[in-house]
Amino acid sequence: MRLTTAEGDGDKPRVLIINPNSITGFTETMRQNLQSNEVYLDFYTAPDTVPHGLNGSEDCAISSAGCLAELKPVLDRWDAFVVACFSAHPLVPVLREVTSSPVISILESPLLLGSNLGGRVGIITTSRRWELLLSRDVAAVGLASLNAAGVVSSGMKTSELHDLPIEEVRRALGEVSRDRLVKERQADVIVLGCAGMAGLEDAISQACQGVVVLDPVKCGLEMATSLVRLKVKTSKIGIYGAI
Repeated sequence: MRLTTAEGDGDKPRVLIINPNSITGFTETMRQNLQSNEVYLDFYTAPDTVPHGLNGSEDCAISSAGCLAELKPVLDRWDAFVVACFSAHPLVPVLREVTSSPVISILESPLLLGSNLGGRVGIITTSRRWELLLSRDVAAVGLASLNAAGVVSSGMKTSELHDLPIEEVRRALGEVSRDRLVKERQADVIVLGCAGMAGLEDAISQACQGVVVLDPVKCGLEMATSLVRLKVKTSKIGIYGAI
């Protein structure tokens, strides 16, 4: 299992950040960009049997099965989980069924938080296909009304966020966000629509003055930490109850 654990044996809660694709560079980028004084942060990367980048529903299904096989026996180590794939990833409801600890989706959390910061939340994603898939996924989780500026594609594959020169990535994200989300759709809040965009908020902020830019993994961690602080668990008398 590819797992990085934070040192410490104190009484702070422990949160697992799950990278459900097999790109270790994505996990390392998230590790470098996330900090918390309230919880210990552990990081997990999906096994090599999982696709390098998740580029559709089939990839996500393979990802969910691969991650669940490794994580299910050890779920009791953590007080909360963040599934760091910006989609209606099937691992989210599966984990909510098999553990009572809070399981946070990075698709849901920034839309819920962003709706408190502006009136027109938009999403910048990777490929054209993900533009279509995310429009569907946002509706599927019941949050379409919180995504007034819609979803636009940067034209890049997920893996290219890591493989292309960083300045090329920054320029593309900034230009597309400015031209298609702010100018065309009047977005006042922009959500980074991929965990692999971690650390790139400033590229969009510089291109889109005055717009709030949200990293979905940071939003997911904040929501997970809040639920741990509130000492609440996933309800087991309804949709996530045992069969």
